[in-house]
Amino acid sequence: MGYRTVTEDPLVRFSMEHEQALAAVDRLARAATALAHGDPAEPHLRTVREVCDTLTTTVREHNENEERALFPLLGDAAPCEPFRQEHVTLRELELRLVAALDGPTPERDIPPVAHALVDLLRAHIQREDEVLFPMARALLGAEGLERAAKLLG
Repeated sequence: MGYRTVTEDPLVRFSMEHEQALAAVDRLARAATALAHGDPAEPHLRTVREVCDTLTTTVREHNENEERALFPLLGDAAPCEPFRQEHVTLRELELRLVAALDGPTPERDIPPVAHALVDLLRAHIQREDEVLFPMARALLGAEGLERAAKLLG
């Protein structure tokens, strides 16, 4: 096996993408809390809109990549279905957040949806990083991880 950069390891790539997602949801949590406390809405609505864009593009692509390149290789050897279901719930919460942002009372409607999304995504990422990815590394070995990397392109 030749020299490999860390980003060629799909699990390292996924973990790095998790760090970016966590930074985004930290911003979302702060904005939602500020809105709930009645702070001036405009800067926080702008932050929510920026994070929504990240969630519906970068984070969604990340989840789709896990479903396409990792979960099928693991098959029934790992508990992928709960993670897949959480991806569905995250997409539903994203849509609710966008609807709240574009609705008539975003200052009131955003905080509960945003906090639910933040809580789920943080817990989801922690379980993937601490449980699923170590299990995947052990089950797939170097060859399986290489196949996953090829599926990612």
